Amino acid sequence: MNGIIYCRVSSKEQTEGTSLESQEVACREYARNKNIRVLKIFVEQGESAKFADRTQLLELIDFCRKNKGKVQTLIVWKIDRFARNVADHFNIKATLLKYGVRIVSVTEPIDANPEGKLMETILAGFAEFDNEIRAIRSVQGMRRKIQNGIFPWKAPLGYKSSTINGEKKNEPDQPDQPLFGLLQKAWQEFATGAYTKAEMLRLMTGWGCITQKGKPMTAQSLDSFFKNRFYAGILTDPWSGQEYEGKHLPMVSHEKFALVQQVIQKRSQSVPHQKERPEFPLRGLVRCSHCLHYMTASFSRGYSRRYPYYHCNNRKCRNRGKSHPSGEIHDEFGLLLGWVVPKPEVVDIFGKEMLKVAEKQQTFLKLKKSRTEAELARVSRQIQELIRLRTDALITDREFIEQRSLLSRRRIALESMPLGDGLKREQVRALIQELRHPVTQIAEVWKHFSLPLQRQFSRLILPVGFIHGKSRTPELGLLFKLFEDFSEGKTNGVRPVRFERTTVSLKGSCSTN
Repeated sequence: MNGIIYCRVSSKEQTEGTSLESQEVACREYARNKNIRVLKIFVEQGESAKFADRTQLLELIDFCRKNKGKVQTLIVWKIDRFARNVADHFNIKATLLKYGVRIVSVTEPIDANPEGKLMETILAGFAEFDNEIRAIRSVQGMRRKIQNGIFPWKAPLGYKSSTINGEKKNEPDQPDQPLFGLLQKAWQEFATGAYTKAEMLRLMTGWGCITQKGKPMTAQSLDSFFKNRFYAGILTDPWSGQEYEGKHLPMVSHEKFALVQQVIQKRSQSVPHQKERPEFPLRGLVRCSHCLHYMTASFSRGYSRRYPYYHCNNRKCRNRGKSHPSGEIHDEFGLLLGWVVPKPEVVDIFGKEMLKVAEKQQTFLKLKKSRTEAELARVSRQIQELIRLRTDALITDREFIEQRSLLSRRRIALESMPLGDGLKREQVRALIQELRHPVTQIAEVWKHFSLPLQRQFSRLILPVGFIHGKSRTPELGLLFKLFEDFSEGKTNGVRPVRFERTTVSLKGSCSTN
């Protein structure tokens, strides 16, 4: 049997450590134990598994395509090394299966039997869930820094970051002289109203003001510069729009900043387009019932106020121009949330099944650890026996050196083999407890999210959105599809528990089966 190996680390810092080497050693050891001949090793350095357009991954798929029938196995150290996005994982898996290649994990039992398939689905789902949780916690960390007056991203033009060797930023950004002084002068001159933007740009270019990339400023970068409230000592939370006082030294006073905004407003009366509005939380999620394209949204002006509507903007659609009141769409979505919400007992059953999987994985890892320790003990005895044979002059120096080298490499490979901790019962219980409230109270939780989090959570439930008027059969996200399977008894060994399904008709009425 022939196989290939795929190793990946997600940050450039990791490439300087031993993670890649450990993965490769473990994958090679797995191939040797399974009698798999390794044809090629693909090593991905510093690229995230959130995206499927990784350089080495694309080369791997192309290699399998060109060698169709010659490669049977793709060996990875762990599922989340391969992909942290469920859709990507199964799409790539399906592509590889077309070329006759099956994915195996060194540290996780994802066999072709039903239990292995369930394990693979759960691990892929938790990899994505973990990725989403990390993203949310990362956002929470950045928001805390903003609230504490620290700008968590790269310092804007005219400032330099307080971080050292890439560490987390815990101090305010400092002025970057002499550029700071030149930009401060630009604020003073532009506030007089004597210059247009084009004239100001030429003036600043003459002073030697350049961007952080070392290039001359453009009209767009100048516009962003004069509208950035950071220079007035104000930090804006991009998720909530809340403003906080920054701890950095302001480049311009609040009064002067406001004066510059008045100058800009006088010269340009255009209203910027606001892509995300709280009136349209389902834009990009609800689909047209005819052409299935995502619907956009806009306001329609009445006699006394503006009215929000969703509508299809596809030129080839017969429903183009037909407006749907936002309340109608939102009510339909609310009924849909009531339909997909799992019962608490289903979550309990899911948790029990996860605990069984965790126990099986721990048993597998313990067995693997004991076998590795036994093999290490056997290699150590062989080394001692080799030393005895050389002491008794029963083998030559050359034979001794060759055999000792082989045994030493074997011992290093065993010692460096990452066994992984697997899913522990306590971790599973904590995850299920963390999931319980948001998944059993979806509609209520969704209402209290900010608009960006509403979009993220909606995508977790409905990865491809829902069709207006046909929301009774949406494509659910992996986690909620698993809940549905558990409730309908599609998983081996799980007692069937039915949903109380709410069916949404074309008119938005509902009935319970």
